[in-house]
Amino acid sequence: MKMRARMPVLLLALNWLLALLMFGWTCKVQHSVLWWLRLDWTGWLSELNELAQLGTLSAGTLWILWLAATLVMTGVWLFFPAAPTVVKDTAASAAAARKQLSSEVSMMESNPGLKEKLLKLHQSLERI
Repeated sequence: MKMRARMPVLLLALNWLLALLMFGWTCKVQHSVLWWLRLDWTGWLSELNELAQLGTLSAGTLWILWLAATLVMTGVWLFFPAAPTVVKDTAASAAAARKQLSSEVSMMESNPGLKEKLLKLHQSLERI
């Protein structure tokens, strides 16, 4: 599996790791694990207007936004997985095409235009 295919998973895992580390650090600073119960869970949407105007936001609103964004990203990753990337072996496919071409020599000899078009096609495919 290529690194490009694993990148979203790694970034999501890093996001969750940072969120858990920050939660633990905040629990240590607040001397309580229940600090998140004191967040303004009902009024954080009203502060989004401040975010649009680049105003000041409370720390509780940032925590709630971070949690909501992380949950949405996790849900998208779980319920809408990326299409698997299929990597074809170019050497094997080129060899198979040449083998098939050699078996159709009689048809190509009878039609020189077809032979020229196929050779141009294979040359362009080899350049890719």
